[in-house]
Amino acid sequence: MSGFLPERLERRRGRRPVRGLLIITLGALLLGAAGCGDQALSGGDPAEEAAAPQRLAVITVGLEKWPRVVHVQGVLVADDQVVVGAKVAGRVKDVPVDIGTPVEKKKTVLVTLDTEELRLREEQAKAQLAQVCAKLGLKPDQDESKLVLSEVAAVREAESLRKQAEENWKRAQAIRESRKEAITNEEHEQRKAAWEVAQAKHDSALNDAREQVAVIGVRRAELGLARQVLDDATVLAPFDGIVEHRYVSPGAYLQVGEPVVLLVRIDTLRFRGGVPEREAVLVRVGQKAQVKVEGEAALLAARVSRVAPALEESNRSLIIEADLPNPKLRLHAGLFAEIDIVVDPEAKTLAVPAAAVTEFAGVEKVWLVRDGKAETRIVQTGRRSAELVEILQGVAPGDVVAADARKARRGSRQ
Repeated sequence: MSGFLPERLERRRGRRPVRGLLIITLGALLLGAAGCGDQALSGGDPAEEAAAPQRLAVITVGLEKWPRVVHVQGVLVADDQVVVGAKVAGRVKDVPVDIGTPVEKKKTVLVTLDTEELRLREEQAKAQLAQVCAKLGLKPDQDESKLVLSEVAAVREAESLRKQAEENWKRAQAIRESRKEAITNEEHEQRKAAWEVAQAKHDSALNDAREQVAVIGVRRAELGLARQVLDDATVLAPFDGIVEHRYVSPGAYLQVGEPVVLLVRIDTLRFRGGVPEREAVLVRVGQKAQVKVEGEAALLAARVSRVAPALEESNRSLIIEADLPNPKLRLHAGLFAEIDIVVDPEAKTLAVPAAAVTEFAGVEKVWLVRDGKAETRIVQTGRRSAELVEILQGVAPGDVVAADARKARRGSRQ
């Protein structure tokens, strides 16, 4: 190992310092020559150039602002997904959609059933409504709640008979009071009974009218159900989306609830993954994140949208979701993705420039400079960026290391 000459240090020129790392002002350490080295680019005497000390830039290891993130693997899932089923039983007449067909809410027809029988049921319900309305002198499109019951024909008839019986009985009472012998008790009681019967028939006619009004309501409901069933024979898309799977073909007979198509909405996708238990307490709704989708070069910005209230018992992980806009539908549900959730944006960590770390046979090292001498030090690294490498073990804040491990290695061989 050759010695370094700190008394001949110079400031390193022409290279911007790595952000967040302190470049020591000692300049460049000079590597002493001990043996043959590379010839100087100045074109001087090779022997003299080999013997001349070489300059080595060093840095002081310090804490760099590096937000703490939680890394999670997962998949992209549809924002909404539903298996659309048949609301009525019937034979499939037409299926105008297939896999990949875009659909619009309440506009796109998914499946059409044969409606001949359903139309007959509608006509039957119409006829039954007209029948009961006719009993009250109404038309099907008239509002029965505004009907004056005393104007119903049956009620008017009962009312006339009641008045006539009442007048006969009152006349019999007057005759009996003036000339008791002119009317017998039996005849008097018969007229009274006739009035009571007429009164009861009048009340019955009113009740019948009220019943018919209620029956009209029942018939209207039956007609509404018949029309609803007829409408349900045409299955419409419940939301804007894309058909992922088609389950039926024309000619098939569907039962109520039987699947028709699988519909998904992917104009917005959800990243879904499980946060390990040890990091679950760090994740919150609203935290910023970056998503790396398989096959996509660029990172996608996102935020944590939903966090499950409990951990999964099977793998002790917390399910989280983040929404990803997908306006051009370029991304597909089911793609593998990874997310980095920023749980502490102000966190700092020990880091060095990427060039300061060298690797050989799977072992990573830095050149540690002490007392004018450089020696290798095995380190354990963590995260990496374009400029920096996180150091987990091997060096401490304040240690001085070579800024370029390759130059330090070449200098040590001279």
